[in-house]
Amino acid sequence: MGRKLECIDAGSEYCPCFLAESNECITCSHLQGKEFCDCNWRGVCIYQEYVWAGHKSKGVRGSYPAVVMEKKNVSPNTFIYKLRVTKTLARELDNPGAYVFMRDNDKPKFFDVPMSVMAVDSISGEIYVAVQVQGAKTKALTGPESKIVVRGPYWNGIFGQRYLKSIKDGSCLVIARGIGQAPAAKVIRYLSRSNNKVKVIVDPGKVQSVFINEFIRDLDYEVEELDLNSKQGIRVINRYLKNESYDLVFSGGSDKQHLYVIQEIDKLEKQPYIVVTNNNEICCGEGICGSCSTRIDNGVRVKACKVQLDVRKVIERRILNG
Repeated sequence: MGRKLECIDAGSEYCPCFLAESNECITCSHLQGKEFCDCNWRGVCIYQEYVWAGHKSKGVRGSYPAVVMEKKNVSPNTFIYKLRVTKTLARELDNPGAYVFMRDNDKPKFFDVPMSVMAVDSISGEIYVAVQVQGAKTKALTGPESKIVVRGPYWNGIFGQRYLKSIKDGSCLVIARGIGQAPAAKVIRYLSRSNNKVKVIVDPGKVQSVFINEFIRDLDYEVEELDLNSKQGIRVINRYLKNESYDLVFSGGSDKQHLYVIQEIDKLEKQPYIVVTNNNEICCGEGICGSCSTRIDNGVRVKACKVQLDVRKVIERRILNG
């Protein structure tokens, strides 16, 4: 039997969610329509929580007005928002992989777009979010100067979180390109809390700027800048992977970048854990709309906005199938 699927929301105040009402719970076998318990969940019984809630989903993530404290341009197509939110929401977002949905206060709800949280000041209730302008939704975020609506918290912005949270006193390599610097900032900060030695490599990419320095400067990390699409950049990455013994490698960037890193790691005798950004198209964040659905090894389609995936086969299939 293969590994059971891991839901990022299991055990949180947002569990059981709307999927339980339609017998599509990711974790609970009873809430999948089965007559027996076959889950691997070790927390409070999700089915019991569902019964206590009156056979309904429990918590619903809220939308909050966020005050724009600062808006800083880092390149012609990228800017960073400093937003004041509630202190409770800020604390809940102080985790690697955390993200929020954002939209201009004057736009309708379907303008919500997911954005990684780069940094959090939970005391003052402030978060930092980097926005790369690419389409209609992100263009709509270039205008607000006072108020933005945020919805959250959401946590499945990176895959491999169980590896990330288990590494202590280790050696880690962080590779980030373009807007992938945003989730990388919290990964680096989390690794530093566990006394890990971290090597950071950044490619400005289409963002045309290395903006991560501001958010890890207090950690005293040096950032090496490389063009990861160049032969020289590839040689440097290969050298680090072959000559250094890493316990964990993080890739923040495209699926193509993830696949390259995975293929190079597969050649190593000692293979580090792999943690990568979740690049699936996320629309609702609740597992309802299906836009993030992806197929895993056994052919089952899973909701990537909620499920922690083993990225190897998923990335390979997505790249090869276009």
